[in-house]
Amino acid sequence: MTILFSGCSFTNGMELKDKLKDRYATKVCKEFGELQWNEAKIGAGNDYIQRTVTNAVLGGKLYYTHPTENIKTKRHTYKTKIMPHKGNNLDSRRLTQRKEYRNATGTYDQTIQINKKCTGDGWPSLVVCMWSGINRLENLRLSSITDDWSWVVSAWGKFSLEQNTMKAMPNSEVYIDRQYEPGEEEYMRGYMMRIRNAHYNLRKTIQSMLAVKYMLKAKGIPQLHYLFSSGQYKPLLPLLDQPTYENTNVWWPTIDLNREQCIRELPFLQDQGMYDIAKSNGLPIGPKDHPLEETHALMAERIIGDIRKNEFLK
Repeated sequence: MTILFSGCSFTNGMELKDKLKDRYATKVCKEFGELQWNEAKIGAGNDYIQRTVTNAVLGGKLYYTHPTENIKTKRHTYKTKIMPHKGNNLDSRRLTQRKEYRNATGTYDQTIQINKKCTGDGWPSLVVCMWSGINRLENLRLSSITDDWSWVVSAWGKFSLEQNTMKAMPNSEVYIDRQYEPGEEEYMRGYMMRIRNAHYNLRKTIQSMLAVKYMLKAKGIPQLHYLFSSGQYKPLLPLLDQPTYENTNVWWPTIDLNREQCIRELPFLQDQGMYDIAKSNGLPIGPKDHPLEETHALMAERIIGDIRKNEFLK
């Protein structure tokens, strides 16, 4: 019997002294005598949660989490171009010709790890999702160093919104993977800051939540959903009542769900998140802004109570 957990660094247990022991997922599994399958990824967004839960269930294989093991490490020597930090022209073809570029060499150690083992065929007995920040996103890209395809995250170190456009303000800071081709890092930064916006990201997240909900329901798999923090949800829910239009050469009203419909489908959108539990109880938060052991214990109690209330894992 296995419980599948998906989420970001909160579910992974970042900043805990012993995350395999003290994260809420471990405490929940210990309470019910279940194996823990933890697919949480540091920096992950909600597109990641949808992808991993869908693949985990439809893949038909059951896994359980164990301490991380290094399989192999391969050292890569690379030549690249260094882009000036300021004053970038976003045309990569012109950038590569600029005098500010200089050839650089370096080494990169590609360490491949495993942290789970397969127990056989089947589906999880329960899926627990802790939905992450709406403004994060992932990309499958070919590394400019290792020449391998990997899913990488783009996440925010600091984020503030323009109230009218719902775009990131210039003082926002975004983390971008450094193994894009020269110039592409700035394209991604510009895309996240000036093309994506919080209204779009909220609706995109809701579509991910609904896709996971009804996929699990169709498979008959019990499910529980939580927010890592309500800060990116509650203040933005009124946006769901803004009129939206389809637009090609002409405009016509969409059939997008409004706030009432979204909350009816996903009532946890209005719930207190894990970060809120830490704040409201005055509990310690790590230097990198993650809830610590006390909050994980309270979150575990909440999930255990919900499992019992819904009569899951009987």
